[in-house]
Amino acid sequence: WPSWTQARRADKKKIIALKKDKDALKARIARTNALLSEINGQLIDDQAKRLILKKLYDIASDELEQYLNAEKRLLIQGVENLWNKYAVSSREMERQREETMGRLNGFLEGLGYLEEDQ
Repeated sequence: WPSWTQARRADKKKIIALKKDKDALKARIARTNALLSEINGQLIDDQAKRLILKKLYDIASDELEQYLNAEKRLLIQGVENLWNKYAVSSREMERQREETMGRLNGFLEGLGYLEEDQ
């Protein structure tokens, strides 16, 4: 059973998605109204061709933008996963370096390459 907060988060995500859909539909209605006011009556062949090409361009542009946004999200998610997996602070790296240098110096002293007073 999902907890109450998980259900609430899921509801918030749905609400956000619905608001985005609402905004997209409002923008689409505004574009349609602008086109209708631009037409102003019957179309001649040139106007029809231009409107059809504009519609095709808008469709292709929207599809491309959706694809690019999805790819950006995947890329950002991948970078965040790598960051979470491999992120190490500089202090941690310095601590590990000092620890490794201490062990290495111990081995070198044991082999007689370093004097013990160093």
